[in-house]
Parts: sequence; C-alpha cells; structure tokens
Amino acid sequence: MHHASDLVLPASAWPWPRPVGPPQGTRHLTQEELGLASRRELLAMGYTDSRLIRSVRSGRLQRVARGWYGNAAALPPARLALRHGYRVTCIDAAALHGLWIPYRDDEERRTLHVYRPNGSAGVPEDMLAHPSGCRSWQEPDAVASLPLALEHAMRCQSGERAAILLESAMNRRLMAPAEVQRLLDVAPASVRSRIGALSTASDSGSETRVVRWLRRRGFRVEQQVFVDGAGYVDLYVGGILMEIDGRDGHSGPDAFALDRRRDLRTGRHGLQTLRLSYEQVWRNWPDTKDAVLETIAEVGAFGQRKVEQLLAS
Repeated sequence: MHHASDLVLPASAWPWPRPVGPPQGTRHLTQEELGLASRRELLAMGYTDSRLIRSVRSGRLQRVARGWYGNAAALPPARLALRHGYRVTCIDAAALHGLWIPYRDDEERRTLHVYRPNGSAGVPEDMLAHPSGCRSWQEPDAVASLPLALEHAMRCQSGERAAILLESAMNRRLMAPAEVQRLLDVAPASVRSRIGALSTASDSGSETRVVRWLRRRGFRVEQQVFVDGAGYVDLYVGGILMEIDGRDGHSGPDAFALDRRRDLRTGRHGLQTLRLSYEQVWRNWPDTKDAVLETIAEVGAFGQRKVEQLLAS
C-alpha cells in the first residue's frame, strides 16, 4: 500500500504529526443506528411476545417483516430489504456505515444492493442481489457488516469504486490497513488486479480517483505533503501541488477563504496549487484530465526547480 509522503517544504520546516491510531467505531450497525431489531434481540433485551404485541398496537414499534421490528426512524433501505427477505450490502451498506460514496447516477441510486441465502426466490427489479454463498444468513444483521459489504463490493463494483470504498474505510478509521489487506488476500486474483494498489493517505474518494489515474499514467505522486505556512496539501505531482475537493468539504464562505489563504502561503514559496472541485472530478472528468496534463506540461518544470530549491534549503 502507498502511505503519506515524508516530503516537507522547505526541508527546514517542522510539520505537526498527522493523527494516527487504531480503528474506531464498529463494523456492525447497532439497533440505535438502524432503528431496527430482530425479535430475538428484543427478547434478549427483556421484551416478551405480549409486550411486542402491545408495542405494535400502540405504535411504538412497527412490524417491518417476519421477525423484525422497527421504530419510526428505521432506515428505509434496511426496511425495504427486510420486507422482501433480504439484507442490504455492497455500496448501499457502505453508505449506511458512513463511507465516502463515489458519484452514482439516478438509475444507480434507485437500485438497492442486497444479499440473500442461496435458493431464495426472484429479486425485485429495483434490487441487485449478491448471492451469499450459503443456504442460511451469514450474519444476523439487517445490514451487512462493513467487512462483508466490502467483500461484496470488491466483486460487484469497478476497481476504482472498490478502491474508494476500501480507502475510505481506512481513512475513517473503521478498518486497519492490515484488515483491508486480508480482504484483498482472499479475493480472486482478477479482483485484486482490478483494484490495484491502495493508499492509506487519501482524504476523499475524489482524491482516490485522481491519484489512481496519475499513478497509472506513470507519475510519481506524493500524498499529504507538508508545506510550511499552509499545512498538509493533498498531493504533489510533476512540479505542482494539488488540492482535491470532496463533496462534503471545502464548501461555504469560510472554507473558500481558508483555501485562498493556503494558496497565498504556498505561492510565497513559488509553488503553484491546482485546485479541483467535485464537479470537475466526477462530472467533467475527461476535460479535467486533459487540463491536469496540460498544467503539468506547462508549469511543472518550473515547479520542480522550486521544490528542489526548497529541499536544499
């Protein structure tokens, strides 16, 4: 796997440490997060069948599916899957776990990824089934655990999308790099080849897309480069610094002003920052790739000389 860069500009700067630590959070969504619980879970919590009946009659609980109950806040994707006898998985489960989800068009967002035991009946048109490989449920959860969801996504999604989900799981400290590597190790060789090398340094799926493309073009990419006065910059490649905006970041007047201040500080060192928006990375990607290559060709040599000077200082 690729990791964050040790590049510091100028060389005499003293960077502050980036946060590190063991994974946090859970790989299984809780009853509180889902707004759902199975009859078995409720009985273990002290409910009785008569109390369940009273709770449904009073409206405190709703019978979602056979053996499953939910409250008014129950997550719609999980309710829908349970109603048909399935469980949410793949990219839809990853979204419920809080991972960064790459751009999907309207038709893709309308299709719910589910898994089911082998031998189940046909699946509705607005669902895409992932066979579970066994005749009973692999997990008791209404939504696939994060490792199972990623296992399904690695086989279902494109290499780029799978890489985005895996890198997001590491970035959000839901899985350790060693855990992600184990998922890759047991995947078919064709799946591993499609996904390729991963990075533990990407801050968003947009950054994953840009970095993967640049590396496959043969560029050496340094991620999370520290620039004195500006802090950590997403990446350095071919003589230019790049900041890649994710949809959930760099928005609003305060963020815009902060970005401009950071650009001024990198400019003081004679370095040029190329800033890419979410729309450029996902909606206008072919044009954006051409613009990035043109920028590197036009100003990259000057930028490389400035970096060499800063590294010598």
